[in-house]
Amino acid sequence: MTTNRRNHYRLLHVQPDAPPEVIKAAYRALIATRHPDVGGNESEAVLLNDAYAVLSNPAKRAAYDAHRATRAAWRQGTANAAPAARPAPPAHACLMCHLGLPMQVERNTRCARCHAPLAPVRVTGPRAKPMDRRGIPRVSKSDWAIMHVDWQSDAIDVRMRDLSLDGISVYSGLELPRHRVVRIVGRSFDVVATVVGCRRLDAVFTVHASLASALFAESTGGFVSAIA
Repeated sequence: MTTNRRNHYRLLHVQPDAPPEVIKAAYRALIATRHPDVGGNESEAVLLNDAYAVLSNPAKRAAYDAHRATRAAWRQGTANAAPAARPAPPAHACLMCHLGLPMQVERNTRCARCHAPLAPVRVTGPRAKPMDRRGIPRVSKSDWAIMHVDWQSDAIDVRMRDLSLDGISVYSGLELPRHRVVRIVGRSFDVVATVVGCRRLDAVFTVHASLASALFAESTGGFVSAIA
């Protein structure tokens, strides 16, 4: 991602939820008057090119949006801090319910109390091997999943935005603070993740979270029924 810290959306005079065609049209209109070849300012043209390079690329735009959401939450300070009544889990414990981990954690190991997956996404150690990206199930933006914000809470419905080894992104009707640990269960995955950003988008919120542990289906059997 570019190191330019200017707001790409403001540079292109578009809203954060602007569709790709609007972003493209705005860029073309601006660069036509800012480019040095037509007497424009070179530094402004560079900023416009940087902004368009990010916002015209779906992956880069998603990462940029997540970064902006994280910075916005950080600026709000304690308003978005994790609830004081919910301490961080101890080392070697389930992130959802804080129950101690079993002696050995395999790919399919689940917590004995809340049933959350325990296999870490990134394993440390000299012989550690990262989880194969080819094992990540493809998800559609029309897919629905359920989310637990606490191991004893009722599940809420969320709609998928993205899923990768780096994290998960969903549309939610509930605003979540940074550092909140959530469990999201879909048709072909079951993950535990830590919220890194949450921003309002019209009547819903886009929630971005970093994966901590996960279990991905080898078939289409799914996990929706395997809820704590």
